[in-house]
Amino acid sequence: MKDIKYCFLLQTYGKLLTATQSEIGEMYYNFDMSLSEIAEIKGVSRQSVSDALKKIRAELDDFESKLCFLAKKQEIKEFAKGLSAPAQEAINAILER
Repeated sequence: MKDIKYCFLLQTYGKLLTATQSEIGEMYYNFDMSLSEIAEIKGVSRQSVSDALKKIRAELDDFESKLCFLAKKQEIKEFAKGLSAPAQEAINAILER
């Protein structure tokens, strides 16, 4: 299975990537396509797709290191565990928007 961390990062920060990066990231992480399949669709080499994914991962990691949205979301979920069930549900509904 592909790294779930990047699925979440792509979901959170995907709009900050270029259109091509976003498309390649979605094909790879969300649609579970292989490098060869993506290369064929995009009309590029398998190596260029691999290079693009490496750059995409670096950019997503950089966004998270600067903005920390996923880390803050996890902290809020941990905090919510100590609250009543209705409060937990309300917080989770807000976080999943």
